[in-house]
Amino acid sequence: MKFTVCDEDKVFPYLIVDDLYSNNEQKLIWEELRFHKNNFKEDQRAAGDGVARDENGKSISNSTRIYLDDIYGDNRQDSNILNFYKKIISPEVKEAYRHTTPSWRLFEITNHDRSQVSYYENEGDYKEHFDKYMHTCLIWFYKEPKRFTGGDLTFTQSKKIVECKHNRMVLFPSYYLHAVDEVTMEYKYRGKGLGRYCLTHFYNKG
Repeated sequence: MKFTVCDEDKVFPYLIVDDLYSNNEQKLIWEELRFHKNNFKEDQRAAGDGVARDENGKSISNSTRIYLDDIYGDNRQDSNILNFYKKIISPEVKEAYRHTTPSWRLFEITNHDRSQVSYYENEGDYKEHFDKYMHTCLIWFYKEPKRFTGGDLTFTQSKKIVECKHNRMVLFPSYYLHAVDEVTMEYKYRGKGLGRYCLTHFYNKG
């Protein structure tokens, strides 16, 4: 793992971790994503369930999703993603986060999390929003070489842009306003799972 503390903006610092998962862990995560390829759907949940919507009630996320907690329930051990994501709360990550933001204290007392995977293809994006949790962790996956452009993360208050790179993790307080830039793909690559996957883990205190 390679850590980058992004604290040039003292108000909205965040942590980047590159090369989060080993080659074997990546292989097993890809197996799970392929297994669920037909389960990714547009989000139909209500705004009160954490879905960001505009003033007309339309989702501001142009992507498809699966909710891992709903799929696995009490059988979380059956999910490779939910087995490996414990790295996020490893001593190494916690130590790096302590040097990133004063909010690290709240991260360390979280005792509840929710996990989902979003998939973006051509014209996929996510308008400016914040998350209703305490801390948000995003991990990007895509087949290399990259067959799309865009999909970067923008922190809209600080105007900081985080490039979407495979196996890169970004950890930040959930109240930061953020957005996903539009993904563009050539027609020949669409519908083949060659777009942008985002493994998202939300942390809260129950």
